[in-house]
Amino acid sequence: MRKPDYQFFSLDEYRHRLDALRSRMACKGVDAMLIHTPENIYYISGYQTPGYYYYLALVVPLDREPILVPPPHEESQVAAHSWLEEYRLYDDTASGIEATQDVLRELGLEDGRIGVENDSWFLTSRDYVDLVSGLPEAGFVDCSGLVEQGRMIKSATEIEYMSHAAKASEAGMRAGIEAAQVGATEAEVMAEISRAQTLTGSEYTALPTFVTSGLRSLVVHATWSPKKLVAGEVVFLEVPGCVNRYHAAMSRAIFPGDPPALLARAAETSTEALATAKAAIRPGERISAAFEAARDRIGAARIGYAQTRRIAYSIGIAFPPGWGEGHIVSINASERRPFEAGMTFHVITTIRLQGLGAVGCSDTVLVTGDGCETLTGGIAPGLYGR
Repeated sequence: MRKPDYQFFSLDEYRHRLDALRSRMACKGVDAMLIHTPENIYYISGYQTPGYYYYLALVVPLDREPILVPPPHEESQVAAHSWLEEYRLYDDTASGIEATQDVLRELGLEDGRIGVENDSWFLTSRDYVDLVSGLPEAGFVDCSGLVEQGRMIKSATEIEYMSHAAKASEAGMRAGIEAAQVGATEAEVMAEISRAQTLTGSEYTALPTFVTSGLRSLVVHATWSPKKLVAGEVVFLEVPGCVNRYHAAMSRAIFPGDPPALLARAAETSTEALATAKAAIRPGERISAAFEAARDRIGAARIGYAQTRRIAYSIGIAFPPGWGEGHIVSINASERRPFEAGMTFHVITTIRLQGLGAVGCSDTVLVTGDGCETLTGGIAPGLYGR
């Protein structure tokens, strides 16, 4: 291992991550693993780039140091961000898959058992077919989720970065609440959020901030528009922060003036459901129990809304197109695993009412030794307004 130019974790932490991954690889019976997911490559090696639209792979053998296969225009990122000492460039008119096959042959693994991430968005079906057909003597084993098992529990340094990201999220939210005045546009609100996020230390986030108002707030994952905020309409904000690729996020709703009674009840229900979910998060407790508690609280309110999908997803490392780690673990009806200290979740109890809009709240939380800590705890949940 070598010290990268910009080092975010100790070499000891990287070594621990690599050793733990190799132990899981050994249990799978593979000689090497190919990692194509940007978050997983970053987690193991520190290598990062927004240019992962080109083919990128990390080859992790059981018995020697990993080898990166990056595109040529990203070579400077290797020394800048990763501890990797070996990499093999491929020309931008050549095949990254062929370069990866050459590395496996160099390692004497052309007939070995090779782990692949079958669930990776970044290993296309075409590339997989080319990979397998070019190494006919090799055996390919699905190792989806093997790296993610290590990502589920955050280290002290990871939690530190997420805490900083939470502060950037809070700063953006404060600015958004202040800017959400009648007559302002959603875009103007977003501009203030972005300025506050950035000045508090956030880098580019894996999803954009969501700023919607009125009936546009019913459109999940809608971004800001030129629409003006008007009296008698809800404003909904979901604001992330990102520090060293670690994310935290929160959402709040605003209603200038006196909200309709049903909207006010929904906002109160959402706030209570969020508190109920947090109270149910404790190490050793079944994860689905927190979902059930929040679902039942929302159902008891009889406001014409039922919680039928997850209320939270793991959050941490992320590159576009998404900031969540819900594929690792989510708080939903079917999750039977227990909570463990060091897990982090974005807990969401937003309620969308047809004809009225979206109200509610969300927070990023850390599972502690005896409960959970709200990382985005600087702005109380509730319906804001003037």
